[in-house]
This record gives sequence, C-alpha cells and structure tokens, in this order.
Amino acid sequence: MDTDAALSQQLTAVVAATPGVTTVYASGSPIRAVLRSVADAVGRDDEEPTKVAVGRGADGALTIGATIGVTDGAPVPATLRLVGDAIRGVLATSMEGTAIHEIDVRVCRIEEGAAATR
Repeated sequence: MDTDAALSQQLTAVVAATPGVTTVYASGSPIRAVLRSVADAVGRDDEEPTKVAVGRGADGALTIGATIGVTDGAPVPATLRLVGDAIRGVLATSMEGTAIHEIDVRVCRIEEGAAATR
C-alpha cells in the first residue's frame, strides 16, 4: 500500500473518532469518491477505508480534504476545529517536516439526535 493510502486510512480513523462526528464521507471529486467507495466495497476485509482525500502538490506539500456528518448536539464550528486539530496532530507525528498546503474540512450533513461514532 502506498504512503498516501495509509495516511488516508489513518486520518479517516482519527476523523471518525473525533467527538461530534457521526460519519466520514469519501472526499475529493465525485468520480474519485465513487471509485474510492467501490474500491472500499470490493477491497480486502482487513483494509480500513480511505475516505479522507490526500493530495500532493508539485512541491510535495500535502492537501487534505475531509467531508463529515455531525451531530446536532455539538456546535459545528467547534467540531470542525476538533477535526482540523486531529488531522494536524497526525500530520505532525507521522509526516513531520512535510509542508501542508491546505486542510479542508466540510460538513455535508447535520444529523438530528444522532450519536457521534467513535
């Protein structure tokens, strides 16, 4: 498995474990999201999902994209901040010294009465 896929798996798990997050959706272009979902569905059972998009610029700088669902029981801005902090924490540990171009976290669904998954 390549480094970016392993990083995406790690980030997907960390984002999913963030308080207030109910779901992590496949990020990136719609076509890439469909391909990733199909690959996750037919992949080996022991592989973790890769829903957080990891891209690299020509200079090697990382661009991270995460799309999440959140519970209505937590303030959305605070949840977004927690997710961004969680991603930065992983990158500081596992990708130390790698430049970060962008971390883009978006909420696509607020679920009424939903319990956060961890």
